[in-house]
Amino acid sequence: MTRRPSEMPGLSFAGQSKSADRLFLLMAVLAIGCAGLLTVASPESRHPVLGGLTLLPVTMVCAVLGWFLLRPIYWRGLGLIRVEGVGMRHFSGLLMLGAVLAVPAIAIDLVWRFPQDMNLAMPEALAFYPAIALVAEVLFHLFPLSLFCLLAPKATPVWLLLMPVVFVEPVFQMLINTGPQLQSWLVFASVSLVSASQLWVFWRYGFAAMMGLRISFYLFWHVLWGAMRLSLLF
Repeated sequence: MTRRPSEMPGLSFAGQSKSADRLFLLMAVLAIGCAGLLTVASPESRHPVLGGLTLLPVTMVCAVLGWFLLRPIYWRGLGLIRVEGVGMRHFSGLLMLGAVLAVPAIAIDLVWRFPQDMNLAMPEALAFYPAIALVAEVLFHLFPLSLFCLLAPKATPVWLLLMPVVFVEPVFQMLINTGPQLQSWLVFASVSLVSASQLWVFWRYGFAAMMGLRISFYLFWHVLWGAMRLSLLF
């Protein structure tokens, strides 16, 4: 039976960080593989958010950057793997939490429609969203958190390091939202809930779990609802 992190004092820092690095590399390979597959299969595909940038090199740069950004984060005791094993209940938990977190976003879309072309269509979506998940985690979570870990005094509590990072992505999403002001504030609240949940998961279970939660959220919000909304709302 898998024990809670606090119940595993025998694991060394080196063991925890190596386990975390292996899982980060696994997620990075998954993201780069998906980006490469999409580049080969659909080279002319338009990628939301990236603008004129190409997905594959962006994903590769973020993978390398993410590995270095994790160093100061590990030294603060964050993002380490403190559990002995991962079971189906962890995967199902991430899946269920992702579904719950998608509900507020879907509710906003039902009242104030987001743009029709907001999501990438199937089947490209199945490769795009795992790749962009890595990019989002590195830019919105690892980059600011690494800076805070480097600059903050050693005695700074973990929650104080995480708190400002929660709001980086919500502010970005609010700024790029083109809908009414009330919709923008609701987007801020919805994305803040997702971001806070992810950072709590990162604190407890590491980067792979945090990225897994984002992929789960993307599955319900961008992929499943993204396909349904076209026939329901337009």
